[in-house]
Amino acid sequence: MEQGEEKRLAALDRMNGVACLLVILIHVLSLGISGLQADSWQLFVVFMPWRLSSFVVPLFLFTGAVKQVMHFSEKPLTLAAYASYLKGRFFRVLLPYMMWVAVYYAYCYRIGFVKGSVEEFLGYLRLGNLSSHFYYIIIVLQFYLLLPLWMWMVKRIPAYAALCGAALVTIFMLSFLGLLHLFGASMAYVDRLFLSYLFFWVLGLYAGKHAAAVLDGLSKKGRVLPAVLLLICAGMAYVSHRGILYWSNFDAVKLVADTLAIGLLLSCCLRVEAQGRLDRLLGRIHEASFSVYLSHCLFMLMATRQMERWGVESTAVLLLGRMLVCYTVPFALYALEKQCRRALRRG
Repeated sequence: MEQGEEKRLAALDRMNGVACLLVILIHVLSLGISGLQADSWQLFVVFMPWRLSSFVVPLFLFTGAVKQVMHFSEKPLTLAAYASYLKGRFFRVLLPYMMWVAVYYAYCYRIGFVKGSVEEFLGYLRLGNLSSHFYYIIIVLQFYLLLPLWMWMVKRIPAYAALCGAALVTIFMLSFLGLLHLFGASMAYVDRLFLSYLFFWVLGLYAGKHAAAVLDGLSKKGRVLPAVLLLICAGMAYVSHRGILYWSNFDAVKLVADTLAIGLLLSCCLRVEAQGRLDRLLGRIHEASFSVYLSHCLFMLMATRQMERWGVESTAVLLLGRMLVCYTVPFALYALEKQCRRALRRG
């Protein structure tokens, strides 16, 4: 592997490490979003980091697309290579997802949240709606299956045409439910369709294809991004302060803000000293990130229910308890899992 490619992959891994911490934050703070008074300063304090962290799913898709195109763009995609890729995605992504859905389902059955039937379990498995974070797996699996389309696209369609088309499709999908409601219709689980996130995947594909130019641009312009992003976030903070807590009418602005946030984080991760303490820490978090992503909501649910049994009613205490559990127990579980795998290999 060339030094430049190693640098790019290291930066992507650091980004995923940061995104792992942010996705936990989103789920931890969700209790405050639903439980705090709508016009309170406490909600504003909780809302801002919660909403500003919402670019993590686009970021995960972006980094996944970059790695995909870096792996496949230099060689022809044969049927055997495609089959091998899908086999790898099955064992690394789909199988762990299925196992964790089964664990969540067993716990939810124990506490009376689900009925307990094969048909119900398979429905949750198919839709990724047993826990709020599973929808990402359903989305990314669609992108994996369409690998031949993406490789054809990056070789034959110019970046500007693909990105403009993907942006239009994504903005349309973000407004799709609203359009359906105008005609008295509805459609469940639109957010599970890959088209709703198409722009960020396509952005990652072309960023990976033109990685050298992207890195050069970020090194020259990276210091401008924080100021631009700050202006956009300040405007959105003002909108939130005026009581409009969701950006459903600002889809295009949200698209730009997420893109800038990804660029900003990539710029920062490129500047992290290789083999430094922060680099090693983010590398370890990245290594654990998928396992932590799958498991943390279960531990958060368990912790919340236990605190409520103890009579804890303060939202602040509940949030702190959820945060303490989610930033420790899932990582400890991964460390134990890693040690078990090592022991099995040695045995």
